[in-house]
Amino acid sequence: MSATFSELSERIGRVGELYAQAHNIPRDPDWYLLKLTEELGELTAEHLLLNGRSKPNADGSGGTREALENEAADLFGQFVLYLRANDIDIEAAIERKWLRHLDRHEELLLDRTVSD
Repeated sequence: MSATFSELSERIGRVGELYAQAHNIPRDPDWYLLKLTEELGELTAEHLLLNGRSKPNADGSGGTREALENEAADLFGQFVLYLRANDIDIEAAIERKWLRHLDRHEELLLDRTVSD
């Protein structure tokens, strides 16, 4: 996959809109968060099933790498929809919250390695 995050967000947004229209799903601010929570639960269930930490599904479905990846994709897609619905610039937020620490932590690790 070689799309930028912005391109991927646009495509996911279109799929979300088409799906909501096709299934007559009214989406309000709470819907996006609740759907995100639902998808996290489904990813958790697949993770536990794949790692032998829960009972297999009665119908024998799930518990495969593909099922885990599909649930991860669902969670990511819903997260992108949440970001779009709440006008969150995730790239700016990640830069502000996470990446600003990168240089400092790399320097600390380098200093620790040199002194050992």
